[in-house]
Amino acid sequence: MDLHFSAEDEQYRLRLREWLEAHTGRAKNPLAAGGGGDIMGALQGARDWQRTLWEAGYVGLAWPKEYGGQEATLTQQVIVNQELARYSTPPLINTIGLTILGPTLVVNGTDDQRRRFLPKILSAEELWCQGFSEPEAGSDLASLRTRAEIDGDEFVVTGQKVWTSLAPIADWCFLLARTDPNAPKREGISYLLCNMRTPGIKVNALRNAAGGIHFSEVFFDEVRIPRDQLVGELHGGWQIARTTLEHERSGLSNVLSLEQTLKRLWATASSLQQGTGVALDDPSLRREFARAWVDIEALRYLGFRTLSAQIAGRTPGAGASVGKLHASQLRQRLADLALRTEGPLAQLAKRSPHVVDRGRWVAAYFDALGHSIGGGTAEIQRNTIAERVLGLPRSVVD
Repeated sequence: MDLHFSAEDEQYRLRLREWLEAHTGRAKNPLAAGGGGDIMGALQGARDWQRTLWEAGYVGLAWPKEYGGQEATLTQQVIVNQELARYSTPPLINTIGLTILGPTLVVNGTDDQRRRFLPKILSAEELWCQGFSEPEAGSDLASLRTRAEIDGDEFVVTGQKVWTSLAPIADWCFLLARTDPNAPKREGISYLLCNMRTPGIKVNALRNAAGGIHFSEVFFDEVRIPRDQLVGELHGGWQIARTTLEHERSGLSNVLSLEQTLKRLWATASSLQQGTGVALDDPSLRREFARAWVDIEALRYLGFRTLSAQIAGRTPGAGASVGKLHASQLRQRLADLALRTEGPLAQLAKRSPHVVDRGRWVAAYFDALGHSIGGGTAEIQRNTIAERVLGLPRSVVD
């Protein structure tokens, strides 16, 4: 892949930098747009920041113009990702809609669905969550039990989803439900779009080991979903779900997040005085930082290759599992490196006057463990790579 930038590309980069310079205060502090540090203010600030980026033409770059996208070139998308990372802008609040559902609707949705949902995903007017995993259907997603019975022009959905990120603040959910209980487990599943304000939905937030609340369990009790919110064909949701998961694993968003994490960790390491942590003059520590930087660059170029396939009209394919596995492992290595960098200070409680970076890295360590589970476990990714990339025989028989 040739990623040399043309003179036109470099002009595009300069215009983007000028725009970011003009909006740098807002980029670094999206809460400023939300009217304070409260939760609702933070949420509105994050929505406003994504909308500002979108109105400037820097969100939805690969999406069709008729649905609010930019139809930008691959190199322009690369430049935007590079410059957003350079300016340490906050992540986009509607990342699930942008990186997972949006591309799925572009490929599988009706024209009415695209016109209805895609512009509001881009502007963050409507936030999305994903209803795939269930208590007994995590890695084996095809074993899901949530059912959707057809009643006239509606589906009546009953069941439970779990590990649902952003569910407490989401306006909409895309979910899988079994519409034919007598079909083989990978058949008889449909892909539905559900308004989270529909009667019968209950959301319970779950607190993780780090003390944070990032995901929830969602209960559906005879929730009615209009028939026109079915994506694709009835009972055809499993193949669409596979495409959805490939989009989830293929994006360049992991690169931006990991790059920001590495920069912040380097700043933390640089601020520690020798004797209070692991000093940066330790060659083994410097090697780990260098290795992390190289691995992030490798992940970036893997993302470029996957993005090229998407722009050419091909689905990301099983190769996306390589990026997902690599990113989750790298995130855990960075968290481990952070605790090594802090040394004995990593044991301090968050409220200790001597705690490093307000206890961020201990929380990051626990959070990183979940990245080898969410979006498909590391074991599932290895099986996918072995079978669909390397051509090895299946490890299990259904």
